[in-house]
Amino acid sequence: MKNLSFSILFLCLPVGFLFGQSEVAVPLSDPNKRCKIKVHINYGSITIKGTARKDVLVKYTQEEEDENEHHTRRHPRASEGLKRIGSGGLDLEILEDANLIKVQSNSWNKKVNLTLEIPSAADVSAHTYNDGDLMVSNVQGDLELNDYNGSISAENISGSVVATSYNGEIKVTFDKVADGTPMSFSTFNGEIDLTFPSSLKATLKMKTDQGEILSSFDMKVVKNGPVQKKEAKGGVYKVVIDEWVKGDVNGGGPELTMKTYNGDIIIRKK
Repeated sequence: MKNLSFSILFLCLPVGFLFGQSEVAVPLSDPNKRCKIKVHINYGSITIKGTARKDVLVKYTQEEEDENEHHTRRHPRASEGLKRIGSGGLDLEILEDANLIKVQSNSWNKKVNLTLEIPSAADVSAHTYNDGDLMVSNVQGDLELNDYNGSISAENISGSVVATSYNGEIKVTFDKVADGTPMSFSTFNGEIDLTFPSSLKATLKMKTDQGEILSSFDMKVVKNGPVQKKEAKGGVYKVVIDEWVKGDVNGGGPELTMKTYNGDIIIRKK
């Protein structure tokens, strides 16, 4: 039997419908197979929790600014004597097709906060851009996490993580690390705090411009110096200063890259 896609579309819903938290349960095409979750919003926070569910529960709220402040700012004179009823609605789309769940909001001026309860065994790709944190817990799978203006936290993870932020710390705690899988953790303004099982086998590649590197693992540390390169045209030499600290943990393994400009890098042993 051919799988049927499941879709829900919320566009310009009445404002009264948006107050408080609403939710929708999304069935999977095959609850016995692994699923993948993709979440993208421009404005707001994302929380994803691994559970024993066989479907995906999406909870959503929209934050409204103070109506008097909004009224005064947008209509300082023309709105005198008028009562504000509402302003627009919720832009949120939820799609399911062959165990792929997509949750998306393209709004830049309406803050949407999402909480997803998903099967624990799932791969997750989540991205939020402005004024919100990204939190994941109890997931067994590959995680790709992006938050431009906010922190990223992931707890009780079994699998792999690629985490990227610009203004925010990155904190990840692993129960188990996927064998042979490279990972990366990168932010510009923020600390990187990672906790791994004591059995971790990896090669750590670390760099911070304004911070310290701290570790509870024993490792053989090597620091790269300036690299001299010769350009192909004109025989011109260019010296590139790109210093990284490298260290092998338990004999080495896949490369784990950690980079921040303004913050410490902390590697903890669980």
